[in-house]
Amino acid sequence: MTKFADSYSVLMKYQIDGFTLDTKERTLANQANCQHIRPKTLALLLYLAERAGQVISKQELLEAVWDDVNVDDGVIFQSVREVRQLFSNQSIIQNHPRKGYEFTAQLKALNQDKISNPNQSAQKNVWLPATLILLLISLVAILYPSPNKEARFEHSILVLPIKNRVPYGENDWIYLGAMEQMIAKLKGLPSSVLVYQGTQVPRLIHMAGLEREFTSSDVAKVFNVTGASLIVETEIHGNASDYKLVYKFHVSNDVKQGVILDTSINNALTTLSAKLAEFIQHPLQRNEDLPKNEFSNALFAQAMISYESDWQTSISFFESYLALNPESVTAMIYLSKLYIWSDRLEQASQLMDRASQLANGKVQELAHISLIKGRIATKQKKWQRANHLYQEAADLIEQDPDWFLKASIAEAQGLSFLEQGLLDASSKALESALAHYQIIQTPIGINSTRLHLANTLFKKGDTGTGRNLFQQAKEDIQNTRLEFLYSMLTEYESQFASYRPNQGKT
Repeated sequence: MTKFADSYSVLMKYQIDGFTLDTKERTLANQANCQHIRPKTLALLLYLAERAGQVISKQELLEAVWDDVNVDDGVIFQSVREVRQLFSNQSIIQNHPRKGYEFTAQLKALNQDKISNPNQSAQKNVWLPATLILLLISLVAILYPSPNKEARFEHSILVLPIKNRVPYGENDWIYLGAMEQMIAKLKGLPSSVLVYQGTQVPRLIHMAGLEREFTSSDVAKVFNVTGASLIVETEIHGNASDYKLVYKFHVSNDVKQGVILDTSINNALTTLSAKLAEFIQHPLQRNEDLPKNEFSNALFAQAMISYESDWQTSISFFESYLALNPESVTAMIYLSKLYIWSDRLEQASQLMDRASQLANGKVQELAHISLIKGRIATKQKKWQRANHLYQEAADLIEQDPDWFLKASIAEAQGLSFLEQGLLDASSKALESALAHYQIIQTPIGINSTRLHLANTLFKKGDTGTGRNLFQQAKEDIQNTRLEFLYSMLTEYESQFASYRPNQGKT
């Protein structure tokens, strides 16, 4: 690599957005400081910068920059985030949901005109030809391989609650219980497929504005809120030993539907999971994961259904459920959140102390408990304790592929830092939350975090970047009709209007 780099050392320095990029030394410098760049991050930067103004797909980036190793979308998000941090400019790489990334600045060879496109580069000997940039990228990739990371999601699947049409018996458990059974069966899909957890579903459908008796025409709202690529809608008819499972696989602009007849609900769900695996053309391996017992309890289901819309009713249901099932950590986690929202902090704290003793080493539960304890400490303005608990939660979940929980931790951490006036730490944490939400492409999470991050940037004085980020969020929220975020958008828009255009950085 040294010989190769020396041969083209005269071509190794560029100007981008007021910075000098030295590809030989792998540094990015301005008058204030000089930063070193990881080899893969440099490769991604070069690949995008040479194609400034073009939208480059994630697949193309993986094939060009990480063609020598088996990695996932997570490495792209990490490298994009690093580039943005290097330039202290979120908008230098624009994310086009489900399309790819666009580099917005100009790449210029030092003291030369802008590189306009690869063909012009080839005609002018001053410029490094496209083939040589690709060769440099490949050489860097060989000498500096990237480690394997989390799953690259080819599909994201959301199983909606299963509508119960069985006219007799104690079947209230079906609504969430059968849904959770189906989700557990889909855990046998490869790691490249994201299946939303049952604990996330009630909140997501509430955000989409769905009632319990939603219709097929309502499902489009769920696509907008979640970013899922496939939504499973089902309902169960019949009676004992004679069940009919009617299903619909909703994808963009299409629906596949069918009927399964079986003597048991469990067998019908097993058949449905196999049909879904066949539909997305992925093998379904044998899976030992069991559904959460709570979801098969009608009392727990009622608590979850009223969770977002009627706190007091939900609290009553959860308290009743815990009186009968005193070791349910899942119920404790959700009840503690309701206590926090109702400013019953002492009860929430006591509940999480009990949950800590019962979690029994389960990483996700322990991380969730630390997150909630951090929120309690933030409410109490016990900043040192809050910072410690958020970091504890992040460390616990670091190796786990639960991107929702990772994003929630980083977002809570960023908002806590903002309240403390630690603006640099806040923007860094919120950038991390945004990267996690982008992995699972959830529009609600992406755009709420964009608004929070824009707020932090405004407070830092970086009004230019803040306005760009706010405008991205505003356009997405309005274009996809994310009604859940309308009030937040209005509040921030009013707040940002008070900033002068020339205030701070532009």
